[in-house]
Amino acid sequence: MINRRILILLGICSMMSGCIDPFEIETENFENILVVNTTITNEMKNQEVLLTRTFRFEDDGPISEEGAIVKVIEDASVEYLFEESSPGTYRSVQEFAASSGKEYQLSLQTADGKSYVSDKVILPQETSIERIYPQRITNDNGGEGLGIFVDTFDPTGNSQYYRYEFKETYRVVPPKWYPFDLIVTRDGPGLLFFDFDFVERPETQKICYANSISNNIKIVNTAILEEDRIMGLEVNFIPAEDIRIKDRYSVLVRQYVQSREANGFYQILSSFSESESLFSQIQPGFVTGNIISENNQDDKVLGYFDVSSVSEQRIFVDRDDFLADLPSFELECDIFRPEQGFGTLLEYHMLIRDFIDSNTVRYYSDVPLPPDGSIPFTFVRRVCGDCTTSGVSEAPDFWID
Repeated sequence: MINRRILILLGICSMMSGCIDPFEIETENFENILVVNTTITNEMKNQEVLLTRTFRFEDDGPISEEGAIVKVIEDASVEYLFEESSPGTYRSVQEFAASSGKEYQLSLQTADGKSYVSDKVILPQETSIERIYPQRITNDNGGEGLGIFVDTFDPTGNSQYYRYEFKETYRVVPPKWYPFDLIVTRDGPGLLFFDFDFVERPETQKICYANSISNNIKIVNTAILEEDRIMGLEVNFIPAEDIRIKDRYSVLVRQYVQSREANGFYQILSSFSESESLFSQIQPGFVTGNIISENNQDDKVLGYFDVSSVSEQRIFVDRDDFLADLPSFELECDIFRPEQGFGTLLEYHMLIRDFIDSNTVRYYSDVPLPPDGSIPFTFVRRVCGDCTTSGVSEAPDFWID
């Protein structure tokens, strides 16, 4: 029975995707370095400090730095303590916001007794985003899609150094959602066949919401310009055939005003790669931040203790308002029917049961149920009939239809 089920699952997988041979990569000259990723802002909230270790390219991901003692010191007198809310993630015990004119310093001690401290930094001037807006554009590679742009202006000319990140949320509607699921109502040893029936499929599988965050470093320097103004800065581009813009899309853009020193750090960081994963991967050379070891001057630390003022805006976009005439994202959702072949009816029913139990497919029929009560055993890939494979069913609090 076990071998037969394995063959069934392999058969299901072969209908859904091709096989890819793994390519093994090994890292040489690896250094185990503490990684500090944090930005303290002028928002009243529980601030966060993320601590991990660099990892090899062949590893699954970074190792969380657990059991550390973390605090942020304000004006060398007020201490904000942090507690570990999840492995490697430290949240301030109390809410606080960085204030102008005050100095902030990060202090931490790892579980093995090593101590680290940052330079003292101050909060830059706050500058609000003027507007975020979408626009249909053609990118440098000739692809059409939706661009997200930002305008901002500081009449005092004191901001100058900006960093942008965004979080996307989009609605997912499976193309072959069906109101009923197929279930087994009678099976067991000694039977010649199984009984099947239908139950209502949960409405929570019909519409879902998925998130995506920016994975590049977008920085802008207006110091050499005549005025501290940014116009038409493209912070994101979504190809017309991307799932994110298949239906309804929202993006929250956050603007950080940062110091000249922080700008220099992120400039160097972005020159290595377009991915912020370099906060967790060792790169050629070493990017020096503003955090040092108090125990050993040769002990490297990757990261920067940043204090920034933040402004943010959110917009919603419907695909039909910009990209209605362009090809859109389409899932491969062929309907397939398991064949009985030369086996017995019981073996065929066991095959159908194993299809259902695999949770990789969903029942779907493109014809009404037959009046005689017989059941057409037809299926689609789960992603085609169940949106929870791509997102969550509960709409975010900010979502507007």
